[in-house]
Amino acid sequence: MHLSQLDILQKLLKHPLPGWDAQRKLTPVNSSQYRLKKAGSKQAAVMALLYPNDQNLLEIVYIKRPSHNPHDLHGGQVSFPGGQLEQSDLHFKDTALRETMEEIGVEKEHVQIIGALSPLYVFVSNFYVQPYVGYIPKKPTFILQESEVDYVITETLDTLVNPNTIKEKDLLIRGNTIPKVPFFDIQGETLWGATAMITSELLEVIKKI
Repeated sequence: MHLSQLDILQKLLKHPLPGWDAQRKLTPVNSSQYRLKKAGSKQAAVMALLYPNDQNLLEIVYIKRPSHNPHDLHGGQVSFPGGQLEQSDLHFKDTALRETMEEIGVEKEHVQIIGALSPLYVFVSNFYVQPYVGYIPKKPTFILQESEVDYVITETLDTLVNPNTIKEKDLLIRGNTIPKVPFFDIQGETLWGATAMITSELLEVIKKI
């Protein structure tokens, strides 16, 4: 996807979103639980951050979470910058911007929110997650919060929209094997679960451009 198409993406994100029809393509288990927000669930927001590379192709930013925290049910996984809603956050947008600044050092003043994607309920960790799509006009200098981020992974949207990027394998998660899990193979990294589901919806929108 070229930088010149960003305005089209922004307009499309204001239209009705594909939602579950797109998310379910990358769900590790075909469960309606992703669509059912439980009373008392924790609330969170994440940022799908885009920036233009040297060829003005848009790249998206992911983080690799550390695996050493035994309390992090998503430790060692590839995710978006983001986290739990705090009392100081007036809106989910504030959470996404604050967490992006804290985790990868991108100042919120530099990020333009161009739209939101469909929320989903991550039942494993009891989080209701609202995703946003943000844009920054040049590749940022990442400053990592080491307790939350091992390293940053970036990939072009053109690569992700290629169906050959989606593969399938059995995954061993917390001692249990989940068979035939769909995932994005990004530079040898396995992007699966809620982050892959959110990415799937973004890509469905991009395919309309």
